[in-house]
Amino acid sequence: MTARKRRGIGVVAAAAVAGLVAAMVTPAVGGASAPRAVSIGKTITVGGIGYAKTFGNDAPVGAQARLQRANETNEVKGYTFEFKGMADDNNDPNTALSEARRLVSQEGAVAIVPDVSVVPPTDYLAQSQIPSFGPGYSTAYCPAAPSTSWDFGTYGCLVSENPKVVPSTNFLLLKKSLADKGVKSPTIALFGTDSTSGKISVQGLASAAQAAGFKVVYAKGAFPAPPTVVGDYAPYAQELLTANGGNAPDAIYSSVAPASSLALFNLLKSQGYSGTILSPFYSALLLNALKDSYVYVQFSGFESNTPAIQQMLKDVQAVKPDAPKTIALVGGYYSADLFIQAVKTALKANKTLTTASIQKAMQKTSYQVKGAVGPTTWPTAFKVGNGCATLLYDDGTAFAISQPYTCNTNYAKVDPKFTGGYPK
Repeated sequence: MTARKRRGIGVVAAAAVAGLVAAMVTPAVGGASAPRAVSIGKTITVGGIGYAKTFGNDAPVGAQARLQRANETNEVKGYTFEFKGMADDNNDPNTALSEARRLVSQEGAVAIVPDVSVVPPTDYLAQSQIPSFGPGYSTAYCPAAPSTSWDFGTYGCLVSENPKVVPSTNFLLLKKSLADKGVKSPTIALFGTDSTSGKISVQGLASAAQAAGFKVVYAKGAFPAPPTVVGDYAPYAQELLTANGGNAPDAIYSSVAPASSLALFNLLKSQGYSGTILSPFYSALLLNALKDSYVYVQFSGFESNTPAIQQMLKDVQAVKPDAPKTIALVGGYYSADLFIQAVKTALKANKTLTTASIQKAMQKTSYQVKGAVGPTTWPTAFKVGNGCATLLYDDGTAFAISQPYTCNTNYAKVDPKFTGGYPK
């Protein structure tokens, strides 16, 4: 596998996390640190953190591009932004903690931008009064005590350990597209990992699909979670192919890690499955592999080509002309955009800028870039994602918008009947 393909698969993994379908969710971790008041000078220093193999090529480019435009246009009068790059947490809690300490104590970072870590040192950063801005790829963005939270996600709470309600927009959009093809009462099977987080994810996804009008015929976390290596996918394929009373369901969704999902999808197709596959795997590198499937994203999609998307791409081109269009790029860009808005909001209420004033400004606010992302509204966003999505169709050579960017806040209640797997 080439380096470019490895990077593409990594970006696909980011999509899986973003869609609340990560194969494994690790609670936020931290370490002891004395509380301190953090004043911010005329130079606002930030740094990002995340797993380099997944996000390292693109997320920092997005963040740098947005911060650079803010500097060039004097967007926050009297202030400039300094980006210290992105620290690699190696997907390890201890490394994340040491890297966050380095960014804060040695580099002078007053905020983590972008935070694309799934193991962020939340305790340390909160005790140090350092806010984090990211897409929302960890449990830190779903705090038990929102008023004391220092973590703010552009998409809201995506990875809750105990969700009560979940967005169903991606399934609502898929149902519309299937109806256009004559499938009026679709059935669906949802497949995840045999882990606590995997089962919680499947329960939420099944509840969302059911609320959108699908008949859920199968919803189980049955696939061995990493680091277990699976060599035989046949038993899992057989379960899915017979999930609808001995027949195949109209649609299948897998929340298993991308490489394993792709192997499973290929096996299903080789055994004659002709139904619909839905995934969050939005990558040009997988166009051929996922031909005739649907993909959802939580922003308007590059294909929408709205003025907001054009502006983002223009900013990125100024930093890195050959930057690929990836979910990680978008995550970094709009994390920085949200941080800039937070700074401006804090300055309206306070002459002196501090991290505490930024945290306070974010407790009750709304974020939206029309034609791109949001609205995301706090404090609701501490409990649930913003319910926004675009559905795209993969014809094997390109993505095309099947259903345009839509936000739906009629959230689905998590149905207890799906607890532990369905059918029993």
